[in-house]
Amino acid sequence: MEDIVPRKHRVEKLNELIKEEVSKIILKELDIDKNLLLTVTNVKTSSDHAHATILISAILKEKEQEILELLQYNAGTIQHLLNRKLRMRPVPRIRFEIDATYEKEQRLYDILAQTEKENHD
Repeated sequence: MEDIVPRKHRVEKLNELIKEEVSKIILKELDIDKNLLLTVTNVKTSSDHAHATILISAILKEKEQEILELLQYNAGTIQHLLNRKLRMRPVPRIRFEIDATYEKEQRLYDILAQTEKENHD
């Protein structure tokens, strides 16, 4: 019986591979200030592997939009380098977005803290 890797597991492995390779490409190939502490936080690849959304975050939140624009401007170069690194065809078409997970978690925490404070008053 042939081992068949579940599709979900395959996408998860692909997400990790893209995350690792794009992180290396950004670090080595782009002129981004290292003090911004840019992080590729997550990759979401479509089930058909045609598209991948790369989520980014930076310590300096006020610089995230500027970094996003730089990544979008260089997406073609990053895509080309990624195509050369990955041994699959087709390589998912990449796009970048700011990861808003932290902000959402912080808002939720603030709401819960406020609710708890109101309940104790």
